[in-house]
Amino acid sequence: MTQAEQRAEKRTLWEERVTAFKASGQSVRRWCSEQGLPEHQLRYWLQRILPEVEHAKQVRASRWVAIDTSQQSISSGISLRIGAVVLEVQRGFDQQVLVDVLRSLMDIC
Repeated sequence: MTQAEQRAEKRTLWEERVTAFKASGQSVRRWCSEQGLPEHQLRYWLQRILPEVEHAKQVRASRWVAIDTSQQSISSGISLRIGAVVLEVQRGFDQQVLVDVLRSLMDIC
C-alpha cells in the first residue's frame, strides 16, 4: 500500500470516528475513554476534519431550483453567484454541462 493510500485510509477512519463522536453527544474525555483513544488525537482530527464534515452536510442539504428553459425570454442569459464565483449562463446552454460545473463548484466552495 502506498503512503497516499495509507493517508487516505487513515483519514477515512478518522472521518468515521469524528462523525461517531459528534453523534454520541459525549464529552471528548468520555468518548475517547470508551474507544481506547488518546484525547489529543481526537482533538487534532476534530480541528482538521469537523469543518469539512459540517460543510459536506450543508452541501447535501442544499436544494436545487428548477428553471423552466422552455419559455422564451428577453434576457440573453442569467448570472449565478456561488460563494465568490459568478457563473454566467447564456441562452441555449448545455444543461448537463451546467450541472457538472455546479457540482464541481459546490465541492470547492
